[in-house]
This record gives sequence, C-alpha cells and structure tokens, in this order.
Amino acid sequence: MNSAITITFIIGGLFLISILAFNNQVVNQSHELLLSSLNHNSLGNLVEMLDNDFSKIGFKTGNAVPFSTIDSKNIIFQADVFDNDNFGSTNVQWLFDTSDPVTSSSNPNDFFLKRIGPIDTDEYATISFPVVHFEITYFTANGIVTSDKSAVKKVEVEIIIETAEPYSINKDNVQYPRLIWKRIFVPNNINLPY
Repeated sequence: MNSAITITFIIGGLFLISILAFNNQVVNQSHELLLSSLNHNSLGNLVEMLDNDFSKIGFKTGNAVPFSTIDSKNIIFQADVFDNDNFGSTNVQWLFDTSDPVTSSSNPNDFFLKRIGPIDTDEYATISFPVVHFEITYFTANGIVTSDKSAVKKVEVEIIIETAEPYSINKDNVQYPRLIWKRIFVPNNINLPY
C-alpha cells in the first residue's frame, strides 16, 4: 500500500474524530443551556410568589407578632397576601418537606417546597415547587439571629434548585445544573412601631 494513502487515511481519521468530539461538546453545551434556561424560569415563578408573600408578612393583621411557626424549614405567618381575595388576613405556610421526594424527575436531590395558602380569590390550596435546598434564618432589627417570634424583624430565605434531568449522561459524571437564590426580607408590617 502506498504510504501517502496511509498517511491520508490517518489524517482523515484524526480529523473525523476531532469533528465528532466537537459535535459531542456542542450537543452537551446546548443541553446544559436548555436545562439552565428551564431552571431560571422555574426559579422565577418561585421567587415571584415568595417575594409577594414574604414582603407582606403581617399585612392587615393588626397583630405585632404575625408568626405562628418559625423554623429553618417551616414558616407559618399571617398576612393578607392578595388584595382582591375573599380571605382577608389568613395563615400562609412555606414548608420544605424532605419526606416528600420529587418522583417525576431523575434528580435524587429534589424535594417539594410547599406553599399552603390562598392562590386565588376563592381558593386556598397547596402549591409545590421542586427544590434541593430551602432554609430560613430569622434576625432581630440589629441583625442578630433569633428564634423569638416577637423579635423577628428580618427574614432571610436561601433556595437552591437543580434541573430535573442531568445534562451529562456519563454514569461517572452526572451533573444537574444548579441555581442559588438568597434574599433578606424586611417586611414593613413587622417593623412598624406598635
């Protein structure tokens, strides 16, 4: 066999392998980008509801201490969270339920974050969000961590969500794109002088 033909086959084979590797990398990055985009949308919906509820802690309750429960994974407070509902001031609960894993996804880290409260003008129900981590920290006006319901003036919420499906199918390297969100709420209604 001619050595020029052999060299051409080797160079062509290396070129084909590099094109296939590049194609695989592009497919993986596209998959990761799509899952990340879905993750952002999911987090956006969750944050919108959290922002509405936590900003209104104590709203229209006439009560200086609107908290029934304050825990790192569970909070129950009173508020009028929607202006045009028929409930007025009512209990709203956010609970990270680690006993209820998400079975509709392949991510083993997903559990349900449940919001129990009014969702419409006439409906009181539970809405569930798949999250990996949810933690609440309570602070006094001076920024000191507290577990005293009557001393809470600031509430910090930390959430980590991951995609439902991995972007890498490699058995040794399964990765779920992750987003982290953290915010301190300082609701006006628990910071008013009573």
